Amino acid sequence: MPNRSLPMRKSFGKKWWWLVSLLAAGNVWVGWVLPAAAWGPHPEITQAALDVLPEMDKWKQMLGEHNIHMLTQYCWMPDHRGRDLGPFYADDYLLIRKMPYHIGHTMPTVQLAFEPYFRRALQAFRTETPTNACRQLGPILHFVEDVGAPPHAKPNCPHHGELENWVNPKAIKIEGYRPQLLGKTDDEAWQGLKRRIDGLVAFSAERADRALPLVAAPKPDRSKVEPIILESALETARVTADMLYTLFKLGLEWQAPADAAGLQGLISAPPLPANEDQEAQVVLADTDYSTLAETLPETDKQQWKGRFSFRNLPPSEYTVVVYRVGSQPASAKVKLQPGKTAQVEISLQSAEPAGNLVYNPDGRLKLLPGPTPDRWTHQGNTYTSAPITLKRRMTYLCGAIRKDPQAKIFFHMPGVPRGGQPTPPPIRKELPPDGNPLELASDPDHMTIIVQVQSQKPLPEAIEKVWVCAVPGKAASEKTKPEKTK
Repeated sequence: MPNRSLPMRKSFGKKWWWLVSLLAAGNVWVGWVLPAAAWGPHPEITQAALDVLPEMDKWKQMLGEHNIHMLTQYCWMPDHRGRDLGPFYADDYLLIRKMPYHIGHTMPTVQLAFEPYFRRALQAFRTETPTNACRQLGPILHFVEDVGAPPHAKPNCPHHGELENWVNPKAIKIEGYRPQLLGKTDDEAWQGLKRRIDGLVAFSAERADRALPLVAAPKPDRSKVEPIILESALETARVTADMLYTLFKLGLEWQAPADAAGLQGLISAPPLPANEDQEAQVVLADTDYSTLAETLPETDKQQWKGRFSFRNLPPSEYTVVVYRVGSQPASAKVKLQPGKTAQVEISLQSAEPAGNLVYNPDGRLKLLPGPTPDRWTHQGNTYTSAPITLKRRMTYLCGAIRKDPQAKIFFHMPGVPRGGQPTPPPIRKELPPDGNPLELASDPDHMTIIVQVQSQKPLPEAIEKVWVCAVPGKAASEKTKPEKTK
């Protein structure tokens, strides 16, 4: 697997450095982020596709060279589902109204992802900032590239790791390829992309069949397998180039209706010392429109400030809902007039307790379809929060207020995989019945906390709120580390 930590650290902030350094150590992360193996050359496939795109100077001018370069990192996004990536969460772009749940990355399940994320990417190009639009490309890039991996194209394929990683990433070049426009309308383009994906799946499934006997041999010769896997990687890059060219053409050259409206907004929020660079999510309730407010330079330790913008919206009345971790959600109604851009300012109030790092800590935020509160999963009688990324060697106060006296609340710290070494055992602590908060300390072996609430009642009826807050000025030491569960 290629080392993908250095470029991400600079772009995504300090918390992302810890995420990618853990990923660099091994490609399994306790059932939350990565599958047992990952199609290694995602960045090289994306870059090969970008290298052959016509009109690149125009695309760079419209989107920004940095945003286009970051596509080689955003293409990993679905492998980081649920995670805090510094300025944003992967789920800010993965969970959309047409795909409100996480999906598998192999055939045939992955087919459900293609159309929703393709159309969502087109929408982002037409209505959002270049930064948000390029991030929103991450899901469709990843899923299309994934089905080019031979073991993803062939259901229930053995030797998964070898068949998607025995390839030389430096050999993934498609010089001379001329990307094709897959359609002149959104519907035509989707049908064209579907045909290309179907062809890619058949192509790579055949390569899986050719490579499997070689990989399954008692002493497999990697040099005989690599050329076969490379064929799939090259074809994947060609399909990716077609898709990117089509998205850029249809998304950036689209002619908006004459009566299209715009919306711009300023957001202020209290500081969040353990998550300083986190952007705010902005959703137009009961629509498919959402974006993130990008941090403004005047943000300081006393107040976070951000700006968001939409363009080319249908004139109508909207409810703007804004949420940032550490704050309470807020909303405002705004009426968009044809051909005009409305302005709105929204001030978020601090969560209680201040500095709470749990996303949707009371389970009341619900902007996506389905029965489960946003950023929680539900199985049996257990609600599980999104993972909370921790700072190194910090102490955290973990607590909750129950509504259901029978509810059990656990704070779970999975062990960080160490690449070929045994994964450190997890730490799992139950909140005592008297509700006294717990103190948990991060360390290099435990860099996330996951909250689990067990109750027969819906989450908002089981708890009033849960919290995980950094204890100011209290760094953890080896002596303060809690005992690990056996």
